[in-house]
Amino acid sequence: MPEGGVISAAEWRRVTVFAAAVMILTLLPYLAGALAAGDGWMFGGFVFGVEDGYSYLAKMRLGARGDWLFTLRYTHEPHDGAPLFLPYLLLGKLTALLVDPRSSDLPAALIIVFHLARLICGFGLILVTYRFVAVFVRRPATRLLTLAAIALGGGVGWVANVAGATDALPVDFYIPEGFSFLILLGLPHLALARMALLGGLLLLFRTLGATHWPPWALAAGLCWVVMGLCVPFYLAVVYVVLGAWGLAVWARTRRFPWALAWRAGIAALVTLPLLLVTAYAFLTNEVLGAWSSQNQLPSPAPIHYVLGYVILAVPALIGARWAWQRGAPPHLLLVAWIVVAPVLVYLPVNVQRRLLEGVIVPLGVLAVVGLRLSFPPGRRWRRARAFWLAALLSGAALLWLGALFTALKPDRPIFQPGAELRAMGALNRIAPRDAVVLALKETGNVLPAWTDLKAYVGHGPETIDADRKERLAEQFFAGALDPVAQRELLATVDYVFFGPQEQAIAGSRRSLDLPLALPPEETAPVLIYEVPHE
Repeated sequence: MPEGGVISAAEWRRVTVFAAAVMILTLLPYLAGALAAGDGWMFGGFVFGVEDGYSYLAKMRLGARGDWLFTLRYTHEPHDGAPLFLPYLLLGKLTALLVDPRSSDLPAALIIVFHLARLICGFGLILVTYRFVAVFVRRPATRLLTLAAIALGGGVGWVANVAGATDALPVDFYIPEGFSFLILLGLPHLALARMALLGGLLLLFRTLGATHWPPWALAAGLCWVVMGLCVPFYLAVVYVVLGAWGLAVWARTRRFPWALAWRAGIAALVTLPLLLVTAYAFLTNEVLGAWSSQNQLPSPAPIHYVLGYVILAVPALIGARWAWQRGAPPHLLLVAWIVVAPVLVYLPVNVQRRLLEGVIVPLGVLAVVGLRLSFPPGRRWRRARAFWLAALLSGAALLWLGALFTALKPDRPIFQPGAELRAMGALNRIAPRDAVVLALKETGNVLPAWTDLKAYVGHGPETIDADRKERLAEQFFAGALDPVAQRELLATVDYVFFGPQEQAIAGSRRSLDLPLALPPEETAPVLIYEVPHE
């Protein structure tokens, strides 16, 4: 281990308090939402990324009902399951130990378990991040400053928004891979993935200079297997970062880093079976392959990244020079990581912006080191630190306030009408498992989280050919489909959910020419129809 690796018990106590405070802070908007629910509304459990949030509950529900393989819940096309989203399947199985999967209390239990996992994984991520920071930074106060920068740091894109220079959403408001606060606020699987990523690197550091290093390399690989089970393509990010690290060491020392290559190679080799299994699933399963190909997450224009990272990047240039001069392999990793990140986010792949995963960690370390080197101890340092930290944390503060105030006002999609959820529960009790339900996309997004049924349309990437299906659903409820198209559509579904949103599109047409699946008084104001099939 390089310098600064030792952490005292007093330091761990301070970091534990910091981690607990941050996670309690992230809990407050959700508590506000739960308390604000009433007058017929139920809080859905999410304050941002609601469409994805309900899909996480749907994945947990798969595990709760006994599935071990993931299948898409927002598309009607039949397909085999695959070993994806295992953390959410396992959370569902844990929930099933606490609540009967057939109970109407299951959705609420899934939400609670989701947030328990979020709190635990977020807390763990903060601790592991501090351990990583301590490898490079000696002073406890500077370590804590670095941790705050990594956990809560953002950019000044919101300033450009307020000034009217751009109407694009700041990158730190929607790219959790590139920052940390969004992960802590609502994405437990990404918190677990980053914890495993950093844990693997820390274990790989242990192999450097060690005689009996293979167990540490194998352990690093196992950490990255956990990471890959959370997000498979993060494995590609690790491979690229490891390769860039080796090149940086080679360039700095003028010698090929055979020792590092062997250690990193064995760790990476441990992850290879998972990568092959995942690749095979996407290549041989047409439905999963279509889902992957339409999951388009392009990078914004470079100026938006500049606005997102400028507060960190300017002092990080000084820190990068320091790390390069140090010349130790772990220090060179920091430089290699931030150099390769801009290349990754513009590779010709469909998930460009998600390849930023973890870059804020080396960037935060280098930024604080660079800032510390720029100001001598004393009043100037304290003022510079306060100003820099205030600017850095402003984006997270705005995100948190936005989540809090949004949670205080019951409305879709963060809240759902209780009557509609009860109607979904009634349908779930009579419908065969995996029956397909036709509704508008907004309704369909919620339905697989509250039932064991599939939605015809309900999620952008997870509904195959989502745009076409969304238009068909809207035209059906508006009565604008010709008879042939309507028959073709109804041939793919088993039930029609005719709720307030669907009725609003239908206008004066208050019923459909289909047999009712349930008495209207049991599901009011929703009407649920069964589609007869020969």
